[in-house]
Amino acid sequence: MGKPRSGPRLHSLEVPLDGITLLVPSAAIAEVINLQNMVPVPFSQPWMNGAIGWRTLAVPVISFETLLGAPATARPAIGKIVVFYPLGGRQDWEFFAMFAASEPRPQVLDGSQPVAEGSELPDSPYIAAGLKVDGRLILIPDLEALKKAFYPT
Repeated sequence: MGKPRSGPRLHSLEVPLDGITLLVPSAAIAEVINLQNMVPVPFSQPWMNGAIGWRTLAVPVISFETLLGAPATARPAIGKIVVFYPLGGRQDWEFFAMFAASEPRPQVLDGSQPVAEGSELPDSPYIAAGLKVDGRLILIPDLEALKKAFYPT
């Protein structure tokens, strides 16, 4: 019997959403905060839920589920807001956030987790890959595709 594969350890967070779970590097998340009042953003995309005040900044809050094609839903009554650092190539103050159904959980990856088959993944440009962790499918977002959606040129 072969020895399990192991490699460099990647510290990540599982972000539970409505019906799916995202896996993002811990270093991509600035803070996890409680739900708070949100201001609508006029003329925005359906996946833009609004903006919150965070550390003197206006931070847009997205619905990743709606970005994947799910119908827009009302703001959740419980959960968290996950604030992400700005995407590569953006200004230092261009944070963004998304709703999470509950508190994100730490997940340390070591390369032994099986990669999900393409047929198991949603057909979306915003999903880069998926992993099977403890029998669950966890999706890895494509941050470059998100940047193109947020900042079209």
